[in-house]
Amino acid sequence: MPEISSQLSNPNLDIHIKLWRIDETAEFFQIFPDSWSMPPIQKQIQANKYLESVAARYCLWELMKSLGLESLELQQDYRQRPYLNHPLWHISISHSYPFAVACISKKPMTGIDIEKKDRNVKKIAPRFLNPTELANWQADSLKLTLAWSAKESIYKAWKKPGLSFQQEIALNFIDEQFYGQVNSAEPFPIAFEQFDEFVITLVNH
Repeated sequence: MPEISSQLSNPNLDIHIKLWRIDETAEFFQIFPDSWSMPPIQKQIQANKYLESVAARYCLWELMKSLGLESLELQQDYRQRPYLNHPLWHISISHSYPFAVACISKKPMTGIDIEKKDRNVKKIAPRFLNPTELANWQADSLKLTLAWSAKESIYKAWKKPGLSFQQEIALNFIDEQFYGQVNSAEPFPIAFEQFDEFVITLVNH
């Protein structure tokens, strides 16, 4: 299926996003360089995650080609998180079946996440929300999903191992705008959009 247009993509601000609905097999997506390849998955229970992962890499590769960045290498840090060997371009990928998404930006704090609404989020909310957030949003499943996704995006953008979702990342909705804050530093905006039964959040600053 062709890509889905994301409202969060803004080439004028060097925010490039490709969103894809997965209707194809893994072989369709595996056109990226061999150095990006992943080890084969033997267990069927892991097959869908493998498909999502190669689809996200496909999205990233298509973005790189559109920006003339094919010569850059996709590398992984010691936590197996992907990054580009370039001082100016930063990436983030995410997937939640049947969708995959990738983002490339020149802003160093870049993180994107996609989540399905009501994905047991009420049960796990006390684990990732602080008491104020939980009290404000525990009855609103959409805001709970957005909060979970936003904290995932922030964690990716900060690249700090062990960053606590509950104690170090704070969120706030002000006049329908979404803001994040890490360790009481200056708040920053969080962009988001909804489609089908999913939400996407983007941290980019």
